Amino acid sequence: MSAIGIVGGVGPLAGTDLAQKVFKNTKANKDQDHIDLYLVSCPSMIPDRTEYVLFNGENPAPGIQKAMDKLALCGATAIGISCNTAHSSKILSQIKIPEGTVFVNMIDNCCAYCNEKGFREVGLLGTLGTLRSGIYADYFKNYPSLHLVLPSEEKQEAVQDAIYNKEYGIKALSAVSEKAYNAVSAAVRELAGKGCQAVILGCTELPLVFEKKDSLEKTVLIDPTNILARALIKETAPEKLV
Repeated sequence: MSAIGIVGGVGPLAGTDLAQKVFKNTKANKDQDHIDLYLVSCPSMIPDRTEYVLFNGENPAPGIQKAMDKLALCGATAIGISCNTAHSSKILSQIKIPEGTVFVNMIDNCCAYCNEKGFREVGLLGTLGTLRSGIYADYFKNYPSLHLVLPSEEKQEAVQDAIYNKEYGIKALSAVSEKAYNAVSAAVRELAGKGCQAVILGCTELPLVFEKKDSLEKTVLIDPTNILARALIKETAPEKLV
C-alpha cells in the first residue's frame, strides 16, 4: 500500500504544517479514506541547514538520511522534506533515497507550478541560506521563461530575523508575532514594487505568516509546502487529490 513520509523537525511546525496540508488536499468522507502518512520529527539529529550551507556548520545530511530510512521502514513510498534549504545540492547530493521510495522534490514542483501558472517575474523570500546559496536559481534554470527576483539585502536580513529571532521569530513562538508579520509583508510589497506577479514563500515557516491567505493585496503568495503536499498525494493516490 502507498504511504506518504515526511521528514519533519526542520522546523517542527513546518513538518506538522505539511501533514495538515496533505489532509486538507485529500478527498475523504471518513478517517479511513485518508492516505497513510508517517512523520518523523527529530530536530535533535538534524542541524540547522542555513548554518551548514553558508558557514560550513554541522552537516544535516546524515540526520535527514536517518529520518528517510525510518520512514521507509515504516512503509512510506513517497517522501518529502519540509524544508527549502535542505534541497540544496550541497545536502541532497549526500543522501541516498531508500529503496522502494520516491523522493518528491518540493522546489522542483514549485518551479513547475510557477511555469504552469504563466508567471514570469517571480519573487523569492526565504532564509539567507536559501537565497544566498542560489538553491531556487539552480532549479529555475530548467524554466527559461521564469525570472527570479530577490529582495534587497535589508529585506533579506529582516525576513531572516522574522524566522530566527529568539524573541519574535516564527521558529521561537507558537503564534506568528506582529513584528514578524510586518517584516515579511514589507518584503512581499517590495518585490511587488519590482514587478513580481507572485512571491514564493521559500521557507517552510513563511506560509504560517499568511495562514488562509493566497495573496497580499494583488500579489500572489506561492506556498511550496502546499505544492509539495499535493505532489505527495499525486504520487501515492492521485484519485484522492482535491
